[in-house]
Amino acid sequence: LPLQLSAAIYACPTADGTTVFQDRPCPRKAPVTTTVQQVIGLPLGIHESWFELPEQTDGRAFCDRRSCECGALERKHQGTLNQAVADALFMDTGWHHYDISYRAWLDTPSSSSKLYERRKAMITASCNVMMSQQLLRDFAQDVAGKLRVLVRQAEDRGFDVPAPCDMGVKDACEYYNAVTLYRQIMRDAHALKIPRQQLAAAVTTE
Repeated sequence: LPLQLSAAIYACPTADGTTVFQDRPCPRKAPVTTTVQQVIGLPLGIHESWFELPEQTDGRAFCDRRSCECGALERKHQGTLNQAVADALFMDTGWHHYDISYRAWLDTPSSSSKLYERRKAMITASCNVMMSQQLLRDFAQDVAGKLRVLVRQAEDRGFDVPAPCDMGVKDACEYYNAVTLYRQIMRDAHALKIPRQQLAAAVTTE
């Protein structure tokens, strides 16, 4: 008997949407490479304008869980890292101090004996802004996430209101303090979703 060979049949789609049957594998499409740009969001939805660098700076800011440094200036966290993040959200105050010191420096004649002092004040103000920016970049999301977990636990235990703490119930004050701090952070972060120039203009007109 003659040897019967069975050939494989391949159904290959074409560019016009039809199908071609053939005895060889379908041609492979060249892989489409796409460049995916990783967008790193700013913490807590804060508007990007709050993270612009001051026009006059001296060095960069670096932060860890205990303190921040910028140039010759060091700022130790007051209390816990959670509280330091909450304090860093007072960005409008930091920028306000910088703007005032910057204008004072610009208005000071180069021959004035106060020029050095005012430049130093301006650089200190710019460092305070940058340290707050860096602290928020590095730790705000993590702090908010951990506090959010405590808030859920507080709600489950009924510790999200002051009464159990006032009554001296064990752990109630710790949970209630976490709830209070979390709400403060979320409230202050929400205010910073407004562009910096817009918020400054609103405060000026009030």
